Amino acid sequence: MLVEPKTVTLKDGRKCTLRNATAEDAEQMLDYLYKTSEDTEFVLRYPDEVNYTLEQEKQILTDCLNQQGRIMMVADVEGKIAGNCDLSPKGFKRKMLHRASVAIALTKEFWNNGIGSALMGYILEQADKIGYEQTELEVVSCNERAIALYKKMGFEKTGQNLHALKLDNGTYYDEDIMIRFKK
Repeated sequence: MLVEPKTVTLKDGRKCTLRNATAEDAEQMLDYLYKTSEDTEFVLRYPDEVNYTLEQEKQILTDCLNQQGRIMMVADVEGKIAGNCDLSPKGFKRKMLHRASVAIALTKEFWNNGIGSALMGYILEQADKIGYEQTELEVVSCNERAIALYKKMGFEKTGQNLHALKLDNGTYYDEDIMIRFKK
């Protein structure tokens, strides 16, 4: 689904454009996915699990543009993808049309510049325009930075999945379930 690009000024003074991800971003997106997987244990994949081909990634990004109620947005800083945010319907049956899920990640190089707040804020505006009544996410329970962002954006903890992630070293992470209700 297409959204209007939005330009914001980062804490360091640089300009960041929030815009739809397109097939032209596929190569950078693959690099971004790999980097975010290296930067933190809190994303759902390891770097070696980023195994889409360039053509597959192009198709995924094209499909996102064409799917009603779905937005794949990137934060573009000086031509470089710094982060992305994905808004997806929770389902397509009438009983679930009021719900969407959201996920966000930034490369470590761009942490603490206000991109997360800008991306999340803008995609939640779009969720409200689409008509979603609630937006949902899961976050690793010890990811304090992300939880602080989500609370700032109006999300509330509504539950927890115990042992939701298991790292290769045997460590388990619980996940908090958080929901933001449309105001």
